[in-house]
Amino acid sequence: MRSLPYLFSLSLAAALLLASCRCPPDEKIGEIGLGENARSFFPYEGTETLTFQNAQGATVTFSAPRGREEGTDQVCINTICTEARYNSPSSCEYFESDNIRYIWVSDDKQRLIDLLLFTEVYEQETENFYDALQVSFASGAPSVEAYYLLQQRFSGDLKIDNTSLDPIMSLQESVDIQNQTFTNVLRYRGNNLGIYLQAGKGVIAFEESGNFWLLQE
Repeated sequence: MRSLPYLFSLSLAAALLLASCRCPPDEKIGEIGLGENARSFFPYEGTETLTFQNAQGATVTFSAPRGREEGTDQVCINTICTEARYNSPSSCEYFESDNIRYIWVSDDKQRLIDLLLFTEVYEQETENFYDALQVSFASGAPSVEAYYLLQQRFSGDLKIDNTSLDPIMSLQESVDIQNQTFTNVLRYRGNNLGIYLQAGKGVIAFEESGNFWLLQE
């Protein structure tokens, strides 16, 4: 007969423990906008169309149905609480940061280019931020995704291996595409695909199994 009161007491204690371990909401402690290098990287308004042509003269045109998307992220710099349960949620102190995104879709609906500018923190419990670029390109089923560090927002050393940026786009001094030479080109290749960008111009070309498509101006 003593087991029921005992079990009730145990359940009550467990309920009180869980209630006492619930984390408070995330706490906003500041704001950070994108740096000038990030904001000026793309020339797009989001209303234009991008037309690319291959060596055989075929063309494909991209548009951005949602235009230029400006949003915000929570960049957590300090975890302030973790609930005492498996896979439990946590809460943190965060900076509200800006992001800019363009999602370009081809007129044949077979290709997609997703461009995102965002801010991230380099080290927890610091205000050491950096701006970065995320690029995704899909052609049918194959796709690639890569990143590039645009601007370090703090003094001191930054090691790419200590960031979440992986894989990294390479900066090429010059690239030849369809008998034209382009300088200071960001490039990433994988899964028989390639994507090529220039600061201030955006996407200048993409590649599918060695077949290049060049932006027409």
